Amino acid sequence: MKFEYLAPEDVLKVHHASLQVLEQVGILLDDPETLALLVDNGARAEGEIVFLPQELVLQCLQSCPNEVTLRGREHEVKLGSHQLYIHNLGGARDILDEPGSMIRPATTPDVAESARLLDALENVDTVTPLYTPRDVPPHMMVLTMFDQTVRNTTKPVNGPGVTTAKEVRILAEMCRVVFGEQPAVSMGASPVSPLNFRGHIAPVMLEIARQNLPFGPLPCPSVGATSPMSLAGSLVQQNAENLASITIAQLARPGLPIVYCGRLSVLNMRNGAPIWGNPEVGMLSAGTVQLGHYYHLPVNVYGLAGSGYAADMQSGYERAMNALVPALAGADELSGVGEMAGGTISSNAQIVVDNDIYGMVKRILRGYAVNEDSLAVDVIAHAMRSSRNFMSEKHTRTYLRAGEIWRGRLGIEEVGWDMWQAAGAPTVMDRANRLAQQILADHIIAPLPDDQLQALDEIMRFANENH
Repeated sequence: MKFEYLAPEDVLKVHHASLQVLEQVGILLDDPETLALLVDNGARAEGEIVFLPQELVLQCLQSCPNEVTLRGREHEVKLGSHQLYIHNLGGARDILDEPGSMIRPATTPDVAESARLLDALENVDTVTPLYTPRDVPPHMMVLTMFDQTVRNTTKPVNGPGVTTAKEVRILAEMCRVVFGEQPAVSMGASPVSPLNFRGHIAPVMLEIARQNLPFGPLPCPSVGATSPMSLAGSLVQQNAENLASITIAQLARPGLPIVYCGRLSVLNMRNGAPIWGNPEVGMLSAGTVQLGHYYHLPVNVYGLAGSGYAADMQSGYERAMNALVPALAGADELSGVGEMAGGTISSNAQIVVDNDIYGMVKRILRGYAVNEDSLAVDVIAHAMRSSRNFMSEKHTRTYLRAGEIWRGRLGIEEVGWDMWQAAGAPTVMDRANRLAQQILADHIIAPLPDDQLQALDEIMRFANENH
């Protein structure tokens, strides 16, 4: 099941406009090595502005594989295989321990616990380090996020956003300890909108490519502030930033696996704050999916995105809408499990709720069969000749066991108002919080072998002493 949000001719218009931006407007770049690499392959430089000819960009796109495999200790996913995969929010700084409590700074144990909870949930396919721990020094935050995540999940891991080439090298070494000499762990790096690749950005992209790690460029323009107010114009700029990132990475290592990403946000022009719950978030994600697929690349975009600090009805319908639209457009991977307050906060309860939302999204995508058996003419005839009750039909049991009707983890157990009141009138977040506690009590993950744990400890110790 798939629909086209943009007409094919409109996708082509965005593509051509993006090439025009790169060729005529250019990107900002000050790294001598990246500059030399681009100029040697046909780009033109005027000071810190580099103009990328469309022939070079198209050549680099052609060298990208159409699928990207990510592997964990026990599981793998294949992005680009026409199946939707889900991962969580990454890098929240604060945690809400339970509904109604005050938030507090996230710590290292929170990174570990959240990874273990995400590992247990059936609708989360890959795990991104959820929290930025504030009980470690800044130079150890990214490494601690990755270290605690790989220790507490058997699913494929997405690397945290990296900020220096040194971090990339250390993370690559950690990947090889856990996943072998050819780890399939994706890494992301963000150009600074608009079209700014100065400072650490280009060297990080080069290092990801040198380490042969799947690369997900993460442009994050804000409509009306760091990209045009028109949605089409923002798509053009985001696409240009993606194409420039892909060009740099492919020149450094032709054939490097690429996940085409987009993180366009909408801005409240009255106060400058991002608006995560607007329908434009889902609309822009759907357009991003179509652009990435035009280049035959797997696409990762926003999924669950809602506004405000309360996990209320508004947050629920905003999240569901913004997840369903890009899912129907054919996204390969959607993010956002656990996202609250624009990605600054998370909670175990929100993670469990989001697992159910994505369960519903996946059920919608699966559709239902229409064939001789499912049309059930004979079943209807038999029921009408007998009890006129389909509960006793074998056909009912067959389709019930096959999952014809979706059932999430948070189905209401109390039937009727009186029973619900007698149970304390629990909210969905109350029930989700209790379920999260039960999952964490029951879900056991086999530890890494001692030699791998010792190697990770040594890498972390060396990184801390030599930052």
